[in-house]
Amino acid sequence: MRVTRLITIAGATAAALVLASCSAGGSGTSGSGDGSPTKLTVGSLQEPTSWDPAQANEGHLAPIYQALYDPLVKREPDGTLSPMLATEWETSEDGLTLTFTLRTDVTFNDGTPFNAEAVKINLEHFMQANGPMAGNYSTVDSVEVVDDETVVLHLSEPDPELIYSLSNAGGYMASPASIEDGTIGDEPVGSGPYLLDQANSVVGSNISYERNPDYWGEELPYDEVEFKILTDETARLNALTSGQIDVASLNRAASAVQADSADLNTEESFSVNWGGLLFFDRSGELQPEFEDVRVREALAIAIDSEALVDVGWEGRGSVTTQVWGSDTGAYDDSLNDAYAYDPERARELLEEAGASDLAVTMPLSPVFEPVIYDAIIQNWQDIGVTVERQQWGPGEAIPSMQQGEVPVAFMTLAQRSDWGTVKFLIAEDAPWNALESTDPELQELMDGYQAASDEDRPGIAREMNEWIVDNFWFAPIMHPDTFIYWNDDVDVEVQVQQAVPSIYNFTPSGS
Repeated sequence: MRVTRLITIAGATAAALVLASCSAGGSGTSGSGDGSPTKLTVGSLQEPTSWDPAQANEGHLAPIYQALYDPLVKREPDGTLSPMLATEWETSEDGLTLTFTLRTDVTFNDGTPFNAEAVKINLEHFMQANGPMAGNYSTVDSVEVVDDETVVLHLSEPDPELIYSLSNAGGYMASPASIEDGTIGDEPVGSGPYLLDQANSVVGSNISYERNPDYWGEELPYDEVEFKILTDETARLNALTSGQIDVASLNRAASAVQADSADLNTEESFSVNWGGLLFFDRSGELQPEFEDVRVREALAIAIDSEALVDVGWEGRGSVTTQVWGSDTGAYDDSLNDAYAYDPERARELLEEAGASDLAVTMPLSPVFEPVIYDAIIQNWQDIGVTVERQQWGPGEAIPSMQQGEVPVAFMTLAQRSDWGTVKFLIAEDAPWNALESTDPELQELMDGYQAASDEDRPGIAREMNEWIVDNFWFAPIMHPDTFIYWNDDVDVEVQVQQAVPSIYNFTPSGS
């Protein structure tokens, strides 16, 4: 017997307007009469708080939004950019205009045509809606409609990362009619490969999709896709090993060890993240002592990174001091010893800064293995720091950090391109620079990077990296392996610079 109830998702609340069914739990991939799989079931540790792409975050939510919304630009598994709703694009010689040519054969699910006016409405809405990724478009001054298939972005300054951003949340195109009538947050209307199956979705439990019969592009292989919301790591692992889901990402190395013993499939030595501390409060707004770089340095060099990788990550990862990945121009091998473990020097730095009696609060996310926090806290206590623990509940960590509520926190975040890292972590309006830290010397380097030629940019990026390391804006600890596991019914292609595969990266095994 099916029981239905009304649930609401509105804005930034955890509710959604869907008709929910309460039914018995199913299995992972289901098959048709000829044995071919027709359903993909993915375990997700997050769910959207709104269907509005302007409120979309990236990372784990990417495939959930991609099922409904096509981006202007598609990012392939290896990170290269290819046409999607935009067939081609061109940047002016001065870097201040970006011209897109658009597809003319796409219609949104409500019958509204996709055209340049739709792009203009989407981008302007994204920039004005104060969403978590709005800062990615701070360089866009205006959006000009030339004709139905041509749109021009006019920039205040060159933005080497803008096209990349249009392959993510800011590029997800929704029906302009649903944006203008204010319903997009509750009722998604896109042009993507799937439609939301409202009758079989329930907030906090699962999101179900059915194939879009009118999809303009190449069909994806599954008739149905379901994301089971499993915020608890143990529940996600159990669902994976028991066959209730086909694929899931795991955050804890201990869980990965168990997944290995269950003979699940994975991509070995795959890493998209750096993990460590973000010193959000570099000006001492919340924690006055943090304004002194010596205090931040003390906390950074008090951490035994090698031991933390071994104990907290089962040795699955490598130590680093850099927020840029080794595949970027900014990366510099010579910086890797900058935060060498030195508790004696850490104590001296605290004394020099007049902070020998330093007391800090460490917020704890349920996503990460508790032993990671235990190790960091013990290291800090060893140099005389008093540490109070603050427990976040499920789904609370990212909003709390991005809203500037904590002075420091442990997090793992995606490694991005040279300029992508600046826009994501470092620029004054970056989503992970919650308290808007800035510095004239750093700003000069960022301005120089934007104005430089492609040949000169890697050198400037390395200077930015060195400045960030020297000023202890972060305390990177490791490049942890990324744990994505799947069963034998599905083939998965991992996605560079993304914590989970895109919706396009799943196929039935052997197909």
